[in-house]
Amino acid sequence: MSSNAIVFPLLKNAMILQIMAELEIPLTEAELTEPGRCRERIREVFRQLLCTCWGLDQETQLDTLSTRIQSQLTTPDTSISAHPQLYKDAFVETKFFCQLQKLFRICGYDEFGLRDLAAPTGRRLRKQLSALINYMKYREDMKHLLDTVLDERAAMFEALEEMAQQHTDLEGRLSEVREIHEAKILEREEAEAECQEMEAEIAQQNKIQSSIRQQNHLLQKTASELKDQVANLSIALRELQAEERQLNKEVVHSPDRVKADVHQAEKELEEVKRLIAKKEEERNLLAKMLKNAVKGEESVKSSTETIEDMDDLVQQYEIAAEDADDLSANADKVERSLEKKTTEKEELDIDIRAIEERHLHTKSKLNKQLDDAKHELNSTVNKLGTVEEERLEGIARVEACQKRIDIIEKLMEAEERQTNETRCKRIEAFHEFEKAFIAKQQSWNGLLSQ
Repeated sequence: MSSNAIVFPLLKNAMILQIMAELEIPLTEAELTEPGRCRERIREVFRQLLCTCWGLDQETQLDTLSTRIQSQLTTPDTSISAHPQLYKDAFVETKFFCQLQKLFRICGYDEFGLRDLAAPTGRRLRKQLSALINYMKYREDMKHLLDTVLDERAAMFEALEEMAQQHTDLEGRLSEVREIHEAKILEREEAEAECQEMEAEIAQQNKIQSSIRQQNHLLQKTASELKDQVANLSIALRELQAEERQLNKEVVHSPDRVKADVHQAEKELEEVKRLIAKKEEERNLLAKMLKNAVKGEESVKSSTETIEDMDDLVQQYEIAAEDADDLSANADKVERSLEKKTTEKEELDIDIRAIEERHLHTKSKLNKQLDDAKHELNSTVNKLGTVEEERLEGIARVEACQKRIDIIEKLMEAEERQTNETRCKRIEAFHEFEKAFIAKQQSWNGLLSQ
């Protein structure tokens, strides 16, 4: 027996026969003590014990060969196809012997061989049956612990599979939410691009308005210059009137001279009148130009959006400052242009208000969608974290159960070692008792022989 073999008690014949009867395996005392006379019967007992320990069916599993061996038996090209039945019986016997030898090795009995089937002895058979009965008893005692641990393990694996399925579902849901979130981010980026384009357009319109304000300032400056010119013409008119009054005071009473002076004065007066009329026309024209310039200034002040082309108008006002005769026509043209630009400005105001309203509406809508997507993403991340925590808890429970299984296995090993030690002590005590009994029996026999 090897040093690692399991120690088991050697049962008495009566105990072995009782247990075999409980297992419904027929065995007599004569067969147990003298197995060499009934080898086939002992073989059948081993066969039934093997089927009981392994949970095999004698007809369907124990005597059935593998598909590979059966194909070799039926194939005519193989070397064993000449006597298939002989090889089949040999394979069945070999399978039976190997499984039986493996069973005895598990039970702690390593000395089982072919001679135990060919020429069994009572002492070895008793030891072999004691090993098998000890193994069956041990397995029966530990079966409830094994069943409990296996049930807990199965429950834990079911819970783990459930959590893994939930984790997979939530990962799929998270992927969908991320795709939706990315799509909404793309929509938001497109909307932001549109908003940037609108802002660029508004900035361009602001630049145009700034240019219009500068042109308006130039027009106001031109109007101020026209007012100064009108004031200068008024001063010149008053000077001419004063000069006329001064000339009237210097008139002499010579008739010829008076006539000549009167004629000259009349000519000069006509010239002055023409000049006055011309200056009056210029003053009226400048007043009309000033009025139109004031109207243009008021119209330009009320415009806040784009006016595309004002160069012609500025040139017209510069030409009007240089040439007073064409100022009226240019003023009418400026007035019409201002009316047109005012209309365009009102249309641009309407367009800009519509663009701003659409921008605000789009921005608020996208912000709301972004907030919803963020909320849904946060909710999904929280759910995923909860599932991850549950999965970690399940893994921790599985590890705890595995530790518990290890502890139970250690306890079983400790209990087995303690049982083996107890059995060894009992066997040693029995041997000591047997030695004492034999010594006492020998002493009694010696006394009786005397």
